[in-house]
Amino acid sequence: MLAKTSVSQPHHRALIHQGRHYDYSELSCMVSSVARMLQQSGVGAGSRLAIFPQPLLTLLTVLAAPQIGCGVLPLNPALPRKILQYLIDSASATQLIAEKEALSPIENVHRILPHELLHHLEFHQAARDNHRPLSMDEAHLYIATSGSNAQPKIVQLSGSNITGSIKASRWRLLTDSSDIWLCCLPLYHIGGQSIPFRCVEAAATLLLHDSFDAQQVCDDLHRYAVTHISLVPAMLARLLDLASDYTPPASLRVALIGGASLSLKLYERAVAAGWPLAPTYGMTENCSQIATLYPLPAHWRPGLVGKPLDHTEIATDADSGAIRIRGDGVMTGYLQAQGQSEPHPAGAWFETGDLGAIDDDGNLIVYGRGDETLISGGENIHPTRVESLLLKHPGITEVAVIGEPDHVWGDIVVAVYAGAVTEQQLQSWCMQYLHGAWRPRRFIKTTKLPRNAMHKIDRAALYRLIAGPQPLVELPASPARLD
Repeated sequence: MLAKTSVSQPHHRALIHQGRHYDYSELSCMVSSVARMLQQSGVGAGSRLAIFPQPLLTLLTVLAAPQIGCGVLPLNPALPRKILQYLIDSASATQLIAEKEALSPIENVHRILPHELLHHLEFHQAARDNHRPLSMDEAHLYIATSGSNAQPKIVQLSGSNITGSIKASRWRLLTDSSDIWLCCLPLYHIGGQSIPFRCVEAAATLLLHDSFDAQQVCDDLHRYAVTHISLVPAMLARLLDLASDYTPPASLRVALIGGASLSLKLYERAVAAGWPLAPTYGMTENCSQIATLYPLPAHWRPGLVGKPLDHTEIATDADSGAIRIRGDGVMTGYLQAQGQSEPHPAGAWFETGDLGAIDDDGNLIVYGRGDETLISGGENIHPTRVESLLLKHPGITEVAVIGEPDHVWGDIVVAVYAGAVTEQQLQSWCMQYLHGAWRPRRFIKTTKLPRNAMHKIDRAALYRLIAGPQPLVELPASPARLD
């Protein structure tokens, strides 16, 4: 796709990074240069390359490596060293792009220093060495799942998975060469990594930020007349908190919101401020987008994420509500220890692990992760629904709900929140507005909720937080009627 776009629109702006602009001809030459330098460092057909992200170098490497027969595993630098070693071993990575002090010592892998690739970047057409590019059916990209509740898995995405996903995204969002997509999500996450692919396919412009900075995002939305941006709800909240009178530019047509549940309170704040929200549902195993609600209807409810993208099917189990998908974007499989593949058969249904329903208009409504469902007093309770109710209290800015084992009820609901309201005031409010097992029996106030690098709630950290001694709200002797 890059070769095609660089021929058809060589002088069209492809990339903006740190104030510097590159057209598609220059981007193509830089990618070819990196491919040649990788070959000189011993990377070739059959290699697997891990990279400790520098955003620009990660972008160039992910585009370059498949040209010389190599798949790429971008790494999250915030992960513990033990997990990083596990991911490198599981991917059977042969080379690692990282500074000397990063991930030292990592075993059984040849290190390539980033400056060795960036220092010799060429902006004229680099000579191509003999090479065997990856086929469309081979894995081009290896992406680790977040692993917030368990050991991360490595997802294998083929060239066909990637192209199928990004074309379906383009058809839904009507992206074209006049668009500018601001990427402030990390490139080691599928939500960030899919954005450059979408831009290249549509000959659009990628505005690449090295990290999320709310002020820089607000400034650049206007400076570059951005048309698209991808955010998780916590990022959207920080943008809204930055300045009460901030209005996004008229050029902004799509604000994809995914990665976590969007609350009604945050939705109402954003819409009132003029943000063109497009709630979306996706996952690493489907190369990002599965369903997207665009354009936004007049009435919205939490969890509503729209119809599935083209060439994607969604079904929900009539009894459990379990969501399953199949289509062009669904991965070829997982990588396990020592690089052993756990294939996913083409055309087979994939169980997402999420719960939801499909409404009468064919729109998907997502309730949340199935493994987070609590059973209290015989009632199935999903944390996101309780969180949505608690966020109606004006004194709560953010909240997360988890369960704590109880010998009588099975689980009791625990609310960890930030805001001005006291625990006693919140308890009284819940007695009035939340009934039965849905009412939290324990409240923990904090200055801010723990989040991972993708700004998602770190539920493992929440469970560590509630492990300390805390008073419980007195429970009735027997479960009350569940309204």
